[in-house]
Amino acid sequence: MGDSEKVLRESGNDRANNASNISPKPQSFLARWHWWIGYAALGWSLLYCLLGFYWALGGEGFPFGENDARGVMMGSFLSHLSADVGGMAMAIICLVGIVVALVMVQSWGRWIPKVLILTFSMLMCVTLILVVPDVRIVQNFAYMFALHFDLIDWPVINQVLCIIGGFIWGAAAVAFHRKTREACGNCGRTDASKGTSSISVTQWGKWFTYISIIMALPYGIVRWAWAAGIPLGVSEAVLIANSTFEGKMVEFILGGLHIGGAILSLGLIQSWGETFPRWCLFLARKRIPIWFVVAPATMASAIITVAGLKTSIQVISSIVNGTISITIDNWGELGPTLFWLPWGLSLGAATLAYYMRRRGQCKYCGRQ
Repeated sequence: MGDSEKVLRESGNDRANNASNISPKPQSFLARWHWWIGYAALGWSLLYCLLGFYWALGGEGFPFGENDARGVMMGSFLSHLSADVGGMAMAIICLVGIVVALVMVQSWGRWIPKVLILTFSMLMCVTLILVVPDVRIVQNFAYMFALHFDLIDWPVINQVLCIIGGFIWGAAAVAFHRKTREACGNCGRTDASKGTSSISVTQWGKWFTYISIIMALPYGIVRWAWAAGIPLGVSEAVLIANSTFEGKMVEFILGGLHIGGAILSLGLIQSWGETFPRWCLFLARKRIPIWFVVAPATMASAIITVAGLKTSIQVISSIVNGTISITIDNWGELGPTLFWLPWGLSLGAATLAYYMRRRGQCKYCGRQ
């Protein structure tokens, strides 16, 4: 028995020594995002700082307020903003952003309190992703599947650029936080980090996944009913007015995006969300790259949350002030959109759980 224990002990020591001697894997450009993301935030802020000054001084193309004819209808929070005030505010904020981004990437900025840097970065992230965009983001995303591109204009393109800027600033905040903690820039773990219980992550991840699926269904079911000629939550007159072949195809596609999104969300807790199923031909049985799922799911969560936030505020405020009333003949037009906000938030939480469950051992620092 003593010899057996000695052999097992020596075998375990050998495995531990071999693991500790494994050199970190060289990082690719994308894996080194934590190094260059601060410069990306600097570049984005510089671009919009110059644009802000240009618009404040009378330049053309200010994408909000007075130059955005559809802003009010689409729930824009900036629909009453003038070019001179808005442009100058944008320029000043982005000028501060340039300084903050420089602090993130240069050692001389260590004297500035970390909490100020992180607070500004996260405010930029939230503002650019949730405040600046409106319903047109999800509208044009859906219409692209129907090959309908004529609603894409400069204000919409600007909103896409702002969302990209929001993700850049959010990632920059994460990278800076990890840098100041002396954590791995790729996974965020330190030598003192304790692994999150996979059982706990699996449990709350399942609940949020199921919630996101349920929240996605009402809009899809209503739209498919309209495509089939069923007046679900809408009057016969409205249904007849949209009974053309093109109109039915649009309804079918809009409903299909929601139903399809609900089905794909199941992959966050199912085996086929981690390994390509057999019908994927040459990809069958291969592991699905984690970012192949996380990246589009995160973007979808952001877009749905933006649309849900703006739509919910519009619908609820209109009901409260008496502008509209929900009846048996019109609940299908507005009611299902109230599920977008909880859908987007729950999808984001489910995506986070998927990432935490699958990330495993970091192939760059070796921590787990």
